[in-house]
Amino acid sequence: MLKTVITFALSNIIVLAMFSAGLGRRPGDIRHVLQRPGLYARALAVVLVAVPLVAYVLVRLFRLPPVAAAAIMLTAICPGAPLQVNQAKSLKASATTSLNLLLLLALCAIVTVPLWVEVLSRVSGFQLNATPELVLRMLLVKILPPMLAGMAVNYFFPRVAPVLAVWVDRVFNVLLLAAAVVVIILAAPRLKELGVTTILALVVLVSVADFLGHQAGGPRPEDRRAVALAAAMAHPALTMTIIVRSYPRLQALEVAAVVGAFVLVRLLALIPYKIWAKRRERADRVPPGSVPT
Repeated sequence: MLKTVITFALSNIIVLAMFSAGLGRRPGDIRHVLQRPGLYARALAVVLVAVPLVAYVLVRLFRLPPVAAAAIMLTAICPGAPLQVNQAKSLKASATTSLNLLLLLALCAIVTVPLWVEVLSRVSGFQLNATPELVLRMLLVKILPPMLAGMAVNYFFPRVAPVLAVWVDRVFNVLLLAAAVVVIILAAPRLKELGVTTILALVVLVSVADFLGHQAGGPRPEDRRAVALAAAMAHPALTMTIIVRSYPRLQALEVAAVVGAFVLVRLLALIPYKIWAKRRERADRVPPGSVPT
């Protein structure tokens, strides 16, 4: 029963997040990629190359046990977390940059995730299984169709889209809360089992990732925040799927608990950056020469 609830919540959270994003997106927003190719090239380089390399160095530096090392590496090589768009809204990051980057990461992951898995299997002996078909099914099928559906509603029924977006967001928030409660229940006991070293490695990874992403975002603060979130967040459903496929003997709930613990630590590690970014955003709004209240 609990496994069914978790699967339903995770699947529909992704679909609703993408549908909601599509409701507020215009077809012309994709031109932003062509207008600022340098921004997206730097962002992809950080997320797809730099973050996995940093994770590999940390795994070796902290001498983590095989299971923890494999989990950290998977969270580093599985980009395209749909919730980064929702997080971008709360952090006042660029929604256009965040969504375009999510789509680009989903496309690139079809190649980069299996490639990284192959490299890690040869270099570190991780026995992981991730085919392009698996990544395609997990990312594009859950991301592209609902987003296109939302864009179609926005294009053909512009007056309906804002009203529908409000209700979709409400359902999304309910499912997100339910999933968060389940994750906390499953993950809390696992936090002790992770060990201080593993948690410290995760915190350092997230801190370095959002720093690199922030720097790659260019001169605009809203772009910097969007890239930082993309670099620091991972795709938990894809990570969990790869682990279950790679180790069939593991129970799905057990894997969900471990992945949930990693997600929880990553979200907590993001808090300092979010606080700093919001303070910078408020400071940037203060006119020169005025005294902030």
